[in-house]
Amino acid sequence: MIRSTDTGAQQGCWLLYRIDDNGNEVAMRRFANRADAEAVMHDYEARGHKQAYLVREERGTPAP
Repeated sequence: MIRSTDTGAQQGCWLLYRIDDNGNEVAMRRFANRADAEAVMHDYEARGHKQAYLVREERGTPAP
């Protein structure tokens, strides 16, 4: 079972991004581990969408 949250929910460690034709990156989903994030990324890629997808580790916000 893949455990994920939407981008507005609790903190995760890995983010799945969609990259559009203009190079804009949009965070789609947050995951507790990289393997689950990459599995969902591969599912999207297999659908033949024109966009590219990327999994990146989430970084904390820097201290002020």
